[in-house]
Amino acid sequence: MRPIGQLETEEQARTFADYLFLRDVEAQIEPAKGGAWGIWVVDEERVDESKALLSRFRSMPDAEEFYQASAAAAERRRGAEKEIRKEEKLLKRSAAFPRLMRGGGLTMVLLILCVVVAMATKLGQDPAWTGWLLISMEKVSGGQVWRLFTPAFLHFSLWHLLFNLLWLQDLGTVLEIKIGTGRFAAVVALVALVSNLAQYAAGGAGFGGMSGVVYGVFGYLWIRGKRDFRFGLTIAPMTSGLLLVFLALGIFGLLGPTANAAHFSGLLVGGALGWLAGSRKGA
Repeated sequence: MRPIGQLETEEQARTFADYLFLRDVEAQIEPAKGGAWGIWVVDEERVDESKALLSRFRSMPDAEEFYQASAAAAERRRGAEKEIRKEEKLLKRSAAFPRLMRGGGLTMVLLILCVVVAMATKLGQDPAWTGWLLISMEKVSGGQVWRLFTPAFLHFSLWHLLFNLLWLQDLGTVLEIKIGTGRFAAVVALVALVSNLAQYAAGGAGFGGMSGVVYGVFGYLWIRGKRDFRFGLTIAPMTSGLLLVFLALGIFGLLGPTANAAHFSGLLVGGALGWLAGSRKGA
């Protein structure tokens, strides 16, 4: 966040901040020395543009485009608040299994599939069932394309399973409700594909877990929350800290055999998707 200048009165500062808001520039105002009010712009990439607009405002503060900014910004904020209330109602929906049912559909399906696969494969100890889910390029070429995605549903310990279920439920729930099931499905599919292929290239076929998808969803929320203030979702510092600590522990081998390539590639792909989505107006 950087300062771009000052205006003489609070009313002028609020009017100009509302004008920036209508142009999708997040700004903050605060008292400055001498009774003036400072203008701060959050997105540093919009600083030069905002300075130019401030110069224009100073030259003609009574222009119609500025005069109408406050009313238009208030109307837009009311619309945004209505959307937030709708999303809060979705998150508070009651059900027999509220933590699963509120996931918006696909999140719940992914959670259930992880549990079913864990039971069927006996946490990866049943070679017959497990063999059907691991990547085999020869069999993929023969038409078994599902193998590119299904390693994400394999888990080899109860701790591994519970870790991924908890993070997927928390992160996947809010992202699916926010961007819709269709877009969420696309994010999950792409992250699963890339993270599985990355881990296969790094260490062969003997891996599994939803961790790559978890880090992909985390990366999407983390980067888009920083990139697009209109998105309305941000990752808490404690959450990002915990996930990054687990990432580091895996790198140093303190968690046992870990699919580090899947984690890193998932995080990068999810972050890239969040960056792209946050760069598009209205996305």
